[in-house]
Amino acid sequence: MATPRLSPAQERALLADYRRRLEACVPWSEVTAWAPELNVQAATYDVAPPFADVLMSDAPVDDLRPTEHVDSPRGTFRYCHRLHPRGRPLLTWWGRQTGTVIFDRDVAIPALFQARADAGSGGGPRFPGSPWMSLTPAEFLTLEPGTRIAKGRVVIAGLGLGHQLVAVSRRFQVKKLTLVERSRELVEWLMPALAPRLRKPVEVIVDDAYAALPKLKADVALVDIFPRYGEAGPAMAELRRRCRGIKRMWGWGE
Repeated sequence: MATPRLSPAQERALLADYRRRLEACVPWSEVTAWAPELNVQAATYDVAPPFADVLMSDAPVDDLRPTEHVDSPRGTFRYCHRLHPRGRPLLTWWGRQTGTVIFDRDVAIPALFQARADAGSGGGPRFPGSPWMSLTPAEFLTLEPGTRIAKGRVVIAGLGLGHQLVAVSRRFQVKKLTLVERSRELVEWLMPALAPRLRKPVEVIVDDAYAALPKLKADVALVDIFPRYGEAGPAMAELRRRCRGIKRMWGWGE
C-alpha cells in the first residue's frame, strides 16, 4: 500500500501551524491547566529533578554514558534525563481527551526505567524502550487533582519519581504524611535525594498498596500505582470497599 502524501498546500499549512505554536510558547508553572494545545517555554520547565547533575541524552537507555544516568544500588532502576527535541509534540491527556505540548527548544525530561524481568539473559537490552515513570507535562497535569485534595492525614501509594510526595508535603493543610511503596530498593535510593525538598516528615511503609492501605486510617489516600492512565476504576472501587479507615480516596486516571 502506498504511503499517503500531503499536498503542497497541506504541507504549507502544517509548517505555518508549527511556526505559530513555537512563537506562541508561554511560561510553564504549577498552575498551568490542561488544554488540547500547550506551547511551553523550555527555560521555565523547572521540574526540580532528584538527580540534577545528570546530563541529558537521547541515546538508547542501555547505551548511556556514566554522566548520563544514575542506577539504583542493585541496578533495578535507571534514572536519566531524556532529551526531548524542540517542537516535537508530546502527548497529553485529560479524562478521555487528548492533546499535545511542544517546547520552544530542547528540554530534559526526567525519566525512570525499570530493568526487564529477563535482564541479563540472551544478550538483549537490559531496559525497555519506554520509561516506567517520567516527569512529562501530562504527568504533572494528571497528578494535580489528587494533590489539590490532600489535607489532614494523607497516604500516598506509589513513590514513582516523588513529584506528588514533594508537592503534598508542601501543603499547609497536610498534617501527617505516609508513603506506601512496595520496592525497598526504590525507597532507600530515591528518598535521600528527595529529602531536601520535603517540607514534612514522611512515614514510609514498604509493602504492596493493596495489602497496606486497608490497614491504615487517613483523611485522604492518593493512589498512583497503575501502569496506564485511565485504568484505575475497578481497582479503586475494590480498594474503597476494603479501606474503611480512609475517608476519601483518589486514583490516578479516575
